[in-house]
Amino acid sequence: MIKDFLKKYWYRYVLGILVLVLVDLSQLFVPKLIGQVVDHLKLPNPDQKYIWLMISWIMGIALGMAILRFFWRYFIIGASRRFEYVSRNFLFEKLMSLTPGYFDQNRSGDLMAKLTNDLQAVRMALAQGVVMSVDATFMAIMTVFFMGSTVSWRLTWLSCIPLPGLAFVALFFGRMIHRRFREVQREYSSLSELTEETVSGVRIVKSFSANDRIHQLFNERSQRNYQSAMSLARVSSLFFPLMTFFAASSQILALSFGGKMVINGTVTLGEFIAFNSYLGMLTWPMMALGWVLNMIQRGRASYQRLMQIVNETPQVQDPKDPVEIEKIEHVEFKNLTYRYPGTERDVLKNVSFSFNRGDMVGIVGTVGSGKSTLVRLLAKLYPVERGRIFINGVDINDISSENIRKLIAFVPQESFLFSDQVQRNIAFAQQKIDFEKVVRYAKLASVHDEIEKFSDGYKTVVGERGVTLSGGQKQRVTIARALYTERDVLIFDDCLSAVDPETEEKIIGALRKNYREKTMIVITHRLKVLKDADMIIVLDEGKIVEKGDHEQLIELDGMYARMFRKQMIEEELECE
Repeated sequence: MIKDFLKKYWYRYVLGILVLVLVDLSQLFVPKLIGQVVDHLKLPNPDQKYIWLMISWIMGIALGMAILRFFWRYFIIGASRRFEYVSRNFLFEKLMSLTPGYFDQNRSGDLMAKLTNDLQAVRMALAQGVVMSVDATFMAIMTVFFMGSTVSWRLTWLSCIPLPGLAFVALFFGRMIHRRFREVQREYSSLSELTEETVSGVRIVKSFSANDRIHQLFNERSQRNYQSAMSLARVSSLFFPLMTFFAASSQILALSFGGKMVINGTVTLGEFIAFNSYLGMLTWPMMALGWVLNMIQRGRASYQRLMQIVNETPQVQDPKDPVEIEKIEHVEFKNLTYRYPGTERDVLKNVSFSFNRGDMVGIVGTVGSGKSTLVRLLAKLYPVERGRIFINGVDINDISSENIRKLIAFVPQESFLFSDQVQRNIAFAQQKIDFEKVVRYAKLASVHDEIEKFSDGYKTVVGERGVTLSGGQKQRVTIARALYTERDVLIFDDCLSAVDPETEEKIIGALRKNYREKTMIVITHRLKVLKDADMIIVLDEGKIVEKGDHEQLIELDGMYARMFRKQMIEEELECE
């Protein structure tokens, strides 16, 4: 990720570094000029014009440095901001390309932390980290050169004796900082995950009066985050004072030996003042070494976490030369046995059936029997081995995921709405909203009348995840959203559980009447709505135990017939 970015924007860093070097070179001449002014003032008859000339030079250098500092910040800091922008978009696109299996195994809070906290740490390494690295290296070399060439090499080497200690401290503590920062990031991700889940499920928390328990969990994770941060702070708190100690030792040596040299006349007072200014400049690169290592180690730890996303491959791999299909005419499941990646339990066992365009297929069965898995595999949300699912006689693995999903409208069990207007939720992901279509499909989903009663009608903004709507309203809006896409195959995965049986029967009946040319797959626990289905699949523990239309299954007097009779008795009792 960084390599690709630098290949494209290397010139920004080159320009920024060149300007930074010019600033550092300009800065190195200021102590020399000050030293010359001090020595000139010791003369019996100092020239006022000469002093003003030196002051003009110093002011000119300061002005030039101010202008140049703007440019190196513009090039280097600007490049790091661009990296953040490009990387965030790339990582978001990468996440969107991954299949649901990845999100089943990775916490949303951790992913949020990576796209915010970790990305910021990498940006800092590419901004201040680069600046300090170049600045510290160049300033250290050039400052030593100016100290030795303009004052005294002997005094320079004596003053530099403590500097290897600085380097040792920086290297030793750098490794510790790296390890402890990674721990800080892990704990931060854990805390973010709990916070995100609690805020999203705040109504469940309150309805179960679980505030104390959740607060306890939050406090435990917050405490771990605090302890890991304090562990890092303790290392940093020891690290920087040690750096300051070694830097101060250089000043003591300079004063001890340099003072004698001034008294003996080996160096002038102006040269000694210039030398101390240079030594102060040399202290900064040594101090910056610690900051740089700290920042780079943090950036490294965060970059490794980001690369976990970059290196992730989708579980569903698209073919190199995909077969293009325009319509779904025929679907066949052939001896399909399936288990989710990373698990050992077979969710489906030797499942075989087929259906054609225009059929209404019902899928019923016990809880956990694999009903939803069937339609998820058809929508190519999870990987499946070759030779098990065919569309129009073509293996599903030879068709691109995008091609399949453009032909299938999938309404899952969990109704998810975005915090936006109702009409935009129905016309989701469309460039333009056709309001007539929105209303038409809302009517088909039996939700139009209720939307009209909202304060702003179809322009009413629903709350986060649609919390301001009832469960039944959310489900029917998601159905209208699926219908708006006008796809070949309509899949309803138990998506009307929150509405009453009569409304569900009315909606399915209206859809069947208006969409005879489309294929409908209906997963439901209310068997009455499947009376007109062309085929009903009955699953139990991942196996097809019965197959046929409603009349055939009733005559078979098996599992389906027992479930149907039980539901009819329950309805009669409710009516009484």
